[in-house]
Amino acid sequence: MVGKYILIQSAICAIINMLVNPALAWAVNTRMGFVPLWGDGCIMVDTTITSFIMPLVVSLFTVAGVRRSIKTGQFAGAGGFPRAGFLLSRMPLNAWGLGCMLGLASVIIVVPLSYGLFRLSGVSGLPFMEFALFKVLYTGPLAFLITRWVIIRQLATEKSNKEDAVI
Repeated sequence: MVGKYILIQSAICAIINMLVNPALAWAVNTRMGFVPLWGDGCIMVDTTITSFIMPLVVSLFTVAGVRRSIKTGQFAGAGGFPRAGFLLSRMPLNAWGLGCMLGLASVIIVVPLSYGLFRLSGVSGLPFMEFALFKVLYTGPLAFLITRWVIIRQLATEKSNKEDAVI
């Protein structure tokens, strides 16, 4: 039950982000022209902003949803609570702190990786539609992972609270 909840919520968030992020890129770049790698309205600044803001927003919505599900007893009696790993278990529980930490981690990983891949491919920019496709291709999987980690962080705490109550 818990695994299915995590999978469904993560998939929904990924799909939403795969639709919303290219739409936001279009709203900012209405001329829909060439988007340079660096410079005015560039790919790298957009990727940096998206890589930080998206995990924060995902965390704000997801933490609220998980807490609501816990309060309504959706996980009562459920086994199979995930275990947060070493790094995840040390992140903040509150939505803002967790979102900022995951956003910072995302920027540290996604931005240099994207830049390196573009540079290695000799890309100095993309036509707008290819840029929108790039946003679809990286924001969906990133949103899936972030949502999964946020849920696991919240539920791992719920699991330890249940164990403390039993003792």
